[in-house]
Amino acid sequence: MVLANNVTLANNTLVIVWISSDDAVNVTAAGFPIVQAPSDYFYLDCGAGAWVGDFPSGNSWCDPFKSWQRAYSYDPLANITDAKSQALVKGGQSLLWTEQSGPQNLDSIVWPRAAAAAEVFWLGGTLPTSVGGGNRSTDGIESALPRLHDVSFRMRQRGINTINLQPLYCALRPGVCDLTA
Repeated sequence: MVLANNVTLANNTLVIVWISSDDAVNVTAAGFPIVQAPSDYFYLDCGAGAWVGDFPSGNSWCDPFKSWQRAYSYDPLANITDAKSQALVKGGQSLLWTEQSGPQNLDSIVWPRAAAAAEVFWLGGTLPTSVGGGNRSTDGIESALPRLHDVSFRMRQRGINTINLQPLYCALRPGVCDLTA
């Protein structure tokens, strides 16, 4: 809205970028600080179909489902090249709308996908070599899996019903269930 409607805002106004990850570049180039929540990576309610009952294809505007791998592959500084614009990226968030979510499915919709998003924004666009060598979409995801398993298992011990990241057999035997081989 800031760009399309030529809205006048104070320079310290935080702008939430949520329609598309591509908007982050343009909003920071305009000089606004941002919090990122692009629907193409972090909308947690996507992939459950349309909430309108008479929509026969069942798709919603933000399908498909945004997996933890999709969230983890996001680089919050992608294509934001200058240091001044990069400093305007203040953080990120996962969004969950309540048309099809509530107490019955909240835990399984949010966790551990929000944990993956938290690590993405905590690292701020860089993956140290100890976290997978710097390629977020491949090495980073592979190295994140054991950490997210730990988070998920601890949450389950505390009564939070997280979704499975993979079958328990595979989680307990890293590398055995590699489907790419």
